[in-house]
Amino acid sequence: MRQKNAAWHGALLLTAVSLFSQILAFFYRVWLARLISAEAIGLYQLVIPAYAIIMSLCVSGFTVAVSRLTASYAALGRTRAIRQAVNTARAGYLVMVLAVSLVIIPLSDTISVTLLGDARCRLGLILLLPCIVLTGWENVHKNYFYGRKNVIPPSISEVLEQTVRVASILGLLLFFSPAYEETQVGLIVLGMVISEVVSAALLTVLYRRDKRRWPVPAPEDTHEPDMLGTVRKIAVPVAAANLLTNLIGSANSIIIPGRLIISGVDSSEALSAFGIAFGMTMPLLLLPLVFSGSIGTVMLPRLAENAAVRDFAAIRRQIKTALLAAAAAVSLCTAILIPFGADIARTLFQNPDAGRYMVPLAVATVFICFETLLGTFLNALGKQKDTAANFIFAGIVQLVLTWWGVGLSELRLGGFVLAYIAGGVMGSALCAWDLWQAVREESGES
Repeated sequence: MRQKNAAWHGALLLTAVSLFSQILAFFYRVWLARLISAEAIGLYQLVIPAYAIIMSLCVSGFTVAVSRLTASYAALGRTRAIRQAVNTARAGYLVMVLAVSLVIIPLSDTISVTLLGDARCRLGLILLLPCIVLTGWENVHKNYFYGRKNVIPPSISEVLEQTVRVASILGLLLFFSPAYEETQVGLIVLGMVISEVVSAALLTVLYRRDKRRWPVPAPEDTHEPDMLGTVRKIAVPVAAANLLTNLIGSANSIIIPGRLIISGVDSSEALSAFGIAFGMTMPLLLLPLVFSGSIGTVMLPRLAENAAVRDFAAIRRQIKTALLAAAAAVSLCTAILIPFGADIARTLFQNPDAGRYMVPLAVATVFICFETLLGTFLNALGKQKDTAANFIFAGIVQLVLTWWGVGLSELRLGGFVLAYIAGGVMGSALCAWDLWQAVREESGES
């Protein structure tokens, strides 16, 4: 009972921190929309997918490996292996970022023009690289603490990071105002770098302090003979799934303005419509993901811990409880967004088009929440390849439908809405089936 209460206390704390971060980020976007043009917001939305792609390739798999292995080794009393897993993950992601940087820096002009679609993205793209180095370092240590079932250090770090980020970005934009759109995007990314310096430094100090509290290793507490292979087995499928999912999402972001032009919209109007849809409507839809994300973060190490000792009765109980809690929280958010979301967006952003398609997008977000949560459960049980296949397949379906629908003059952005719904429904259904099968197989049920 004490462990169960600790899990939900952790989930509530993470939810509170995430809500604070999302609310702060939401009002930051409101202020941002009043400081820079819709076209600059559109440029920023072109740069951010590059950040997501590089993070998914270089960092995401290593962080999941750290959380899962830390929990598993802690359950078996192997503190040496925990330290080894953290060190391997840190070295692995740094090598990956270095390799990617050696490609991006000399080709930044070409990438900005041909892949991102606008030469003005170059400055922001270059500044993303130090930001990703710091974010990766921070996230490896965050997930170590998640694996140790201690959410307090990551929570402190998150609050500090988001506060510094908003203050830095808004301060830089005000100080250098007026500025060209390219400079504005660069200043936003520079503010992100500043906040990551603070967060990475804090978590490094807290990790070293926590490591000193570990018990003296027992004689049988040996190093993992092939830690790189162990980490790679987890990290590669997770990174592949996240990379391809983000590539598909980025392709959505890149093709939507172009397909809007094909449907008959002026090029400047298309970029503004893209900025409004993604910069002023989608942020509200992140609120349900706060709850499902917090539950997934807390449950992953607990499921991995029980999988390590093969306690499948506990795994079934934890999954059932987590899904019920997520359903209640996500339903509450959706019940608020459906009647009031569009009005809130229009009021805050002072734009009549903000909040368009709020009702169908809010319903689709419910499925996205459960797709993400169920995928996290599969990763905890060592089924990351199944998660990867499901995410990739659902993403490809969404991309194809987006390309088709947005280019139609009858649908335009409505085509993206239909594609978003279809992708969420398909991804959540596939993950639910695989999770049910995984629990049955591992527990020896016929």
